[in-house]
Amino acid sequence: MPATSSATVFIQQSTLLLQARPTTTKISYSYNTNKETKRGTLAVKTFDPVSGSCFRLRTRKVNELNRILRALSGLAQVQSGLSSGAELLASSTE
Repeated sequence: MPATSSATVFIQQSTLLLQARPTTTKISYSYNTNKETKRGTLAVKTFDPVSGSCFRLRTRKVNELNRILRALSGLAQVQSGLSSGAELLASSTE
């Protein structure tokens, strides 16, 4: 389960995975803070148990955090069948 290189790659790959297998793909995220340094880390994972595909990203950057959280809402719409994901994929490359 190697980590993806950037938020853009993670969003693109997760969107494609959700388009291919919307009913079995799971999105999970966790936020951890270090009490000594008071810095937080967001870890996001998209996993499909049927194909074995897994994409993971860990970041501390606020800009990436905002993009990922915005994309997660779009990915949830893809997962629930409310959106095809084409507009999300187009906006993630900007």
